[in-house]
Amino acid sequence: MLQRGFPLFRILGIPLYLDFSFLLMLPLLAFLIGSNLPVYLELFGLPQDPSLLQGTLPFLLGLSAALGLFASVLLHELGHALVARRFSIETKRITLWLLGGVAQMERIPREPKKELWIALAGPTVSFALALFFRLVQAESGALGFLTHYLALVNLMLGLFNLLPALPLDGGRVYRALLAMRKPYLQATRQALALSQVVAWALGLFGLVVFNPFLVLIAFFVYMASRAEVEGTLLAQALSGLKAKDLMTPNPLVIPPELTVQEVLELALAHKVSGFPVVEEGRVLGVVGLEGLEGANPLAPVVHYLKEPLILSPEEDALTALERMAEHGYARALVMEGGRLVGILSKTDLLRAFQVRMLGHSSP
Repeated sequence: MLQRGFPLFRILGIPLYLDFSFLLMLPLLAFLIGSNLPVYLELFGLPQDPSLLQGTLPFLLGLSAALGLFASVLLHELGHALVARRFSIETKRITLWLLGGVAQMERIPREPKKELWIALAGPTVSFALALFFRLVQAESGALGFLTHYLALVNLMLGLFNLLPALPLDGGRVYRALLAMRKPYLQATRQALALSQVVAWALGLFGLVVFNPFLVLIAFFVYMASRAEVEGTLLAQALSGLKAKDLMTPNPLVIPPELTVQEVLELALAHKVSGFPVVEEGRVLGVVGLEGLEGANPLAPVVHYLKEPLILSPEEDALTALERMAEHGYARALVMEGGRLVGILSKTDLLRAFQVRMLGHSSP
């Protein structure tokens, strides 16, 4: 999820990314907060200071509050990442986006206690920040507004994330508690059922109160919870399998001077959709049918090469699938000692998944 965006910097060794939706959300949130500044001052019991409502100051305060919110989200995600690191699970990236933040870890721990501690870390950070801003609250002016606002939003952030719905922290806590006394997959399915109920409830409530943001969150929870279960099923199905177990050994290779038309005929004859391109035993790249759309039938196929994704025969099948998905590859070359030993496609991986789900122990 959330592979778009651009990198900012590393924090504690973890890459921080901004999703493009963040750039839309930030000024909108700043405008909404600034426009409702008198409402916030009344809510917090602060004096209606006219100087705060002049010129561009409301927008600047709104922008400061919005940046404070996203900084709080970042610290929330860092809480998850640092506890995960204690369990030898690294975080690939933290992405700030439209609905907050996502810490993308190398893997979700299957051990219930580890998942429980990692899940609780985020809300714990949010509640600690809420307490901090509560203790340093000013009673007037711009600082009074910002400290009151950040105390409230961190409290709400912690409480919201404890909703028992995947992929929210509360959903992971619920699954971890279930998995302490039943199989992990069964616990995941049960957590999904509750997640769907929570998503529907959030969506209906959002419609009743005419809050499109709540409806959007409900849709995200609904879709992301299903994706969470699919990922768990996939991880279980591919567990223990390596690239060498699923690859097509000694694949058909083609020379670079072959024409596009000849490649299409070979694909039809051999019922394959991609080929390694090899010259004198050296792999030049790969070519797939998806890359030949609109190509000149008489042109040498070398003009349409794609840099190959290289896998080791010992690479985990799930890791291979994740790498292929992350970089947009439909197939990868399996090489050992500089020698091409096989080709692995997404079709091979999905076939293994289907077979394992049917109850067979091996593909």
